[in-house]
Amino acid sequence: MKSDITIRKLRTGDEADVCRIWVNGLSQSKLAVYWLFRPWFMKKMNAMRDVSLSEAGDIGPNGKNLLQTYGGMDDRCMFVACLGSPQVVVGCCAVKKGMDETKPEPESPIGSIWRMSVDENCRGHGTATELMAACENWSREADCTKMGLYTINPVAANFYVKRMGYKTVDHFHVFNSAIAKLVVPPVHKYEKAIS
Repeated sequence: MKSDITIRKLRTGDEADVCRIWVNGLSQSKLAVYWLFRPWFMKKMNAMRDVSLSEAGDIGPNGKNLLQTYGGMDDRCMFVACLGSPQVVVGCCAVKKGMDETKPEPESPIGSIWRMSVDENCRGHGTATELMAACENWSREADCTKMGLYTINPVAANFYVKRMGYKTVDHFHVFNSAIAKLVVPPVHKYEKAIS
């Protein structure tokens, strides 16, 4: 399957597939917490998802804001992985200059990863590796010397560290209550030199 994958920039017609793949991929984050707390945790994750999918969100309803957010911009880009002919979108990954998800940071030497997800049926075949490589190459061409990302997802963290060479550099808690800090692990920040 790996040889059949094409990586390209997001374009008109990809939005609904990217939205679906990203939303479906969020369910993997539930593995971050003990099973007893997963319903509470996923309720919180779903609230964050709903902000992204809102009319004003970076993804928008059914992906309608994706091209506005990631297409044709100098400081950010979204790549998609496609399979077959006609091409079917099976993965996505966005990259931007700087570590702030929404704020433009055109002078930042750091490229950051956002909205990484691969269709469940296409995992384990190098698709995520190829998407990450495209984002890292984009960052090099944008004069970045380092990559960074945030994740709470233990499956994704394992991939970033073991397959892509990222290292943990910091962490913070999304939920600030004392109880939440006991049951929900922190979000970790990962970095990698790319120069």
